[in-house]
Order: sequence, then structure tokens, then C-alpha cells
Amino acid sequence: MKQIKYFLIFSVPFFFLAACNSVQNEAQNQADLIQQTMEENTPGAIATSENGYFMKAKIDGKEWVASRMVPDNDAKSSSKMVRGEKGEDNINFTLWKQGIVVGKIKSFSETSPAGIFIGDNPDLLTGKTGEVEITRLDEEWLEGRFHFTATSPRSDKKIEVTEGSFRVASGLK
Repeated sequence: MKQIKYFLIFSVPFFFLAACNSVQNEAQNQADLIQQTMEENTPGAIATSENGYFMKAKIDGKEWVASRMVPDNDAKSSSKMVRGEKGEDNINFTLWKQGIVVGKIKSFSETSPAGIFIGDNPDLLTGKTGEVEITRLDEEWLEGRFHFTATSPRSDKKIEVTEGSFRVASGLK
């Protein structure tokens, strides 16, 4: 009888902890699934893929790959927005449609900066130095490479975005 009592005293907490861990893992899996579903179904956003829309870069040396792109469907606009998102993080910049030519390099500036928003930082950082180069333009796709240094107007925070590349619909069809 004493052995059964000791067995119950020592085994019940073990089973309780195991059950709690299982519930916690299930809750995390559910949260991940909800986040993935939200990203895939964000109105207007397009999931990235190897053969479709994509954006990737290194942010302060760490790989970053967009999970979705926000397409620029405004055919009447004189500019083309390029915006990639991953969770709460995003990188964006604008190209003037008249200047979109393969081989053309556009410098970011005070009046035409790149932007980066990192979810854990409340500031939108702007890249006023750096550039984007158009590497492909056809009836289907617009592709390019980019890099910039982003800073905050409210702090001395600085982010280096390097080895960036993107593909979006050209809008020429």
C-alpha cells in the first residue's frame, strides 16, 4: 500500500506536467496555423513563391524573406510600389514607371526613400542612401536588386539592408 502511495505522489505531478506541455505545444501549433492562414489570406496580398512574386534581403546581415507581397494594381499611377512583408516586418520602395528600364539604377534619396518597418521597433526607418537596379522587365515580371541604409528620424537607430532582390508583376500585359 505504501508503494502505491509513493507511486501516486511522484507520478501524478509528472503526468500533470506532461499534459500541460502537450496543451502548450498544441496552443503554439494553433497560433502558428492562425498566423499562416492570416498571412495567406490578407486581402490584396500575394503569397511569395520561387516562380512568382518574391522579395528577400539581408537585414543587418541576417537573411529575411518576404512571405507575401502587396501588389501595386494602380495602372493609372505614374509610380510602381514594391512592398514585401513577413509577419509585422516590411520593406518597401517606389519606382517611377517612366524610369523602369533594364540596367537602370535608381538612387534612394530624401524625396524618394526606401522604407523598412521591423515589428519590434515602433519607428518606420527610411533609406535615403542606397539604390535599386532593374534586372528584368518583360510582359510578365519586373525584377531587380536593392540595398540601402535606413535610419530613424527620432533616434540613432540604423539598419543595413543588403543583397536585396525582388520580383513583382510588371503590369505591361
